Amino acid sequence: MSTPLEQKALLALRQYSLFTQGDRIAVGVSGGADSVALLRFLAALREEYRWELIVCHIHHGLRGAEADRDEQFVRELAGKLGLPYAVRHIDAAALALENHLSVEEAGRDARYAFFAETAGEGGRIATAHTLDDTIETVLMNLVRGTGLHGLCGIPRTRGNIARPLLDVTRAEVEEYLALLGQPYCTDSTNLSDDYTRNRIRHDILPRLCELNPNFTGAMARMLPQLAAQWALTERLAESAAQQLQGAACGGALDRQGLLALPEPVCDRLLLRLLERQGLPRSAAVLARMKKTLRTGGKLDVAERAWYFIAEGGWAALSYQPPGGIPPALVPFPLPQKAVTLPFGQQKRIKLTLCNKIVAKQSEKFNISLLKNEVDCDKIIGNSVLRTRRPGDRIRTAKAGKPLPLGEAWAAAGIPAPLRPALAVLADDSGVLWAEGLGCDFRAAVTEKTGQYVIIECQEE
Repeated sequence: MSTPLEQKALLALRQYSLFTQGDRIAVGVSGGADSVALLRFLAALREEYRWELIVCHIHHGLRGAEADRDEQFVRELAGKLGLPYAVRHIDAAALALENHLSVEEAGRDARYAFFAETAGEGGRIATAHTLDDTIETVLMNLVRGTGLHGLCGIPRTRGNIARPLLDVTRAEVEEYLALLGQPYCTDSTNLSDDYTRNRIRHDILPRLCELNPNFTGAMARMLPQLAAQWALTERLAESAAQQLQGAACGGALDRQGLLALPEPVCDRLLLRLLERQGLPRSAAVLARMKKTLRTGGKLDVAERAWYFIAEGGWAALSYQPPGGIPPALVPFPLPQKAVTLPFGQQKRIKLTLCNKIVAKQSEKFNISLLKNEVDCDKIIGNSVLRTRRPGDRIRTAKAGKPLPLGEAWAAAGIPAPLRPALAVLADDSGVLWAEGLGCDFRAAVTEKTGQYVIIECQEE
């Protein structure tokens, strides 16, 4: 392979193991120069690597006859290359209105959903982002305000998505297509300054290149360095999270340990608390969280339902909506083998019905190992999944006597402000099971247990 595009893309394939032999790859093709070049490059290698390529095109319902032209062009190109073709028509403007997104965001979400569906389980997705795209993305993030992650550009891989042309410039794409004699479509909206990206592409980037004719090359050298620093911060944050994990549930972290971390690592851990729950992140929210971490207290971070709490020796994000979490009836016997019920925000409780426990005769039956199992025959009357109520008591396998639920949680090291969001399974006689503690002694499984239910808390 002789062109810069072929050399750089092939090096990326091998260096980063973007695809493997025999992969099924959904290739996103708009009809523009970048995606057409990607398709031609991958098609030239498909026999050598035994890839199953599927050409994917999405019609956004935005540009009338021009969009129809693009669809026809991509269909014909797929036919000439002997490749299967998949197309989907959407109304991006309607999706944007329905989901409170920009038209660009709605279109992007729909594209990736379509690509993932076409690739199927175990399949891969190839998109045609180039070095120019990632530079434009970095400049957009810089204008809007960003941290280190936003300065790293477009990731080379994300999940099953790979971008083989990320080291290739737009000029090299056009050179490659010219040598092949391969035509492509031009999206008229790319020639307008209506969108932020286009203003950066047509106005700001040319001025930067006037200041430094090798600006693209300089960015190409800088971006991997920033990505490496971000990866290091991520590894340090992951290691710190494991060391600072506090309570058995609720995601509490050691407060003094957080304060002792290097500031970028502490920032990353705090932002990850928000990310895990899909909450909005900003420099302002991060600054308020850091102040609360230092001074102690309770900070409202989202719509009077999510709070960042720093108290004593711990810190955590807690879900405490006005009025609490409504109870959910749990039917026993369960209508099916596994039932998953919503509980608050981003949490699900899974109940799995199982048959009699059969232990080996050589093994001693140990109730403490079965703390999240409840004997179905010992459930009295109606059962409900709810939060704590006044008068709730529990006797766990380790406790000698029943304790108020708050005291039992305190003994387990679970901070008081996190307890309102913890799950309790109860029947007409009281608590059967409590999150972070396990089952009440009266509902514990024994050697004589017939059916029992396994209870699992799942964060989404």
